[in-house]
Amino acid sequence: MAQGPVLVGSDGFVRGIEYPIDYGCTVVVGRSRSCDISLQTLKSWEALNAEEQSRHKDFKSVSRKHVRISYYNANSIEVEDLSSNGTFVDGKRVKRIVITDLRNTSHELLLGTQETFRLEWRSED
Repeated sequence: MAQGPVLVGSDGFVRGIEYPIDYGCTVVVGRSRSCDISLQTLKSWEALNAEEQSRHKDFKSVSRKHVRISYYNANSIEVEDLSSNGTFVDGKRVKRIVITDLRNTSHELLLGTQETFRLEWRSED
């Protein structure tokens, strides 16, 4: 695996899923199937029937296009909230934040009320 930032799902339907973010790329995360990372295409979500899906209010707190993550600089990751329900980085609601310490410190991203990722740096194996 190449080195770089990785979103690691830690709670909610994203638990156990990993998404590497390539240098120079921007990814949008949300419920919409048009997102780069679409929560509606997760196996854990698709395994539920329509009635079970309709009961998951936490899942619906994730906007169709919830957050944009940009890896545009070798030392910076930008996280930009696109939602009305909020994006939280390390427990603080943010509209936009530039993370510059990812090589040393992982960060928690909460989308809505439950879907949680850990943004971490992975070195080459």
